[in-house]
Amino acid sequence: MTGATTLPKVVGPVKGGGFTGALAFEWTKFWSVRATWWNLAVGLALTAGFAAIVGASADASAKKGLDVTMPAPHHASQAFLISQLAIVVLATLALTGEYSSGSIRTTLQSVPKRGRMLRSKTLVIAAVVAVAGFVFSLLGTLVAAPLMGDHGDYTGGQLFGTALGAGVYLALLAVMAIALGTVLRSAAGTITTLIMVLLALPQLMGVVGAKWLETASDHMPGVAGTVLLTQDGDPYGGGTALLVLLLWALAAHVAGAAVLRRRDA
Repeated sequence: MTGATTLPKVVGPVKGGGFTGALAFEWTKFWSVRATWWNLAVGLALTAGFAAIVGASADASAKKGLDVTMPAPHHASQAFLISQLAIVVLATLALTGEYSSGSIRTTLQSVPKRGRMLRSKTLVIAAVVAVAGFVFSLLGTLVAAPLMGDHGDYTGGQLFGTALGAGVYLALLAVMAIALGTVLRSAAGTITTLIMVLLALPQLMGVVGAKWLETASDHMPGVAGTVLLTQDGDPYGGGTALLVLLLWALAAHVAGAAVLRRRDA
């Protein structure tokens, strides 16, 4: 992330002290990097583009006699299979970019307490991503619904429930990306690992045939995220899905914090 090299040089702890100062420091850094704006723009474009494809596909299937009746927000959530990758990249580069550019040293000079630094960075990015996910979901629905016609009728509760689920899911996904980036310190390694965990691994575990693997695959982050996005009750409800994602995010954050404390910058 070349934009990380534009960070201001800091020779001591940030003024204002404490967690509030660390939050302000991370907020300023996050928005001063061009990659932030690019990834959010790409996420919006991917969501709108694939939502249009999903909506048009549903309409074409309906004309062939297939039953595709489903609330448009739930249909549009399929676009997140692609647009979530932009969020993964955004959250990953927020930390690994500092390691690749060497600016992590400036960050740790500014916020010497490593746990505080990681928490503040995580909170800032998760908050931004939560809002982005909410907006992405609303946009996806507004694009897909007109193309679906009467087959995508939805209520306000379904619209905002899906948008809220999208925001929570992507925020917790960002927490996992930051934590994994802390452990691996490699953008490529982090992104590849998350793609495997989110997309490939649940599919592989589900086709093996072993019951315990099928159960385990149901509790992977991608599956839990799909439940939140579609408000589906299979394989479990939204409460369980949220708990699964929280546990994944917490475990990743604890692991990242432990590695950060023990290794040199």
